[in-house]
Amino acid sequence: MPSNNVQLEYSQIVTVSTQLQNAVHNINPQLAQLQGSVDNLLNDGLFLQHTSPAMRDAYFNFTTQLTQIVNKIEDFAKQFESIKTQIDDMDRTMAAQIGGNQK
Repeated sequence: MPSNNVQLEYSQIVTVSTQLQNAVHNINPQLAQLQGSVDNLLNDGLFLQHTSPAMRDAYFNFTTQLTQIVNKIEDFAKQFESIKTQIDDMDRTMAAQIGGNQK
C-alpha cells in the first residue's frame, strides 16, 4: 500500500516566502539602477548616432522583461503562504469537528 506523507514546517514556509519577497524588492531597484547607468553610458560615454538608440531600446525591453519575470517570484511566495494558510485552516476545522463530535 503506497504511503502518502505530508509535512509542513510553518517557519520554513514563512522564511522562504519572505526571502522570495525580499528578492523582488532588492532586484527590481537594481534593474532600474542599471537601466539608468546604461542610458547614461549610451547618451554620453558610448554614443553612436544610430547604434546607441537601438541599444538603449533593446536594453529597455530587456529590463522590462526581467522586471516582469522577477515580479513572478512574488507569486511563488504567495502560493506557499496560501498553501500554509489553507492547510492550517483545514487542520483547525477538522479538529473542531472531531472535538464537536465527542460531546
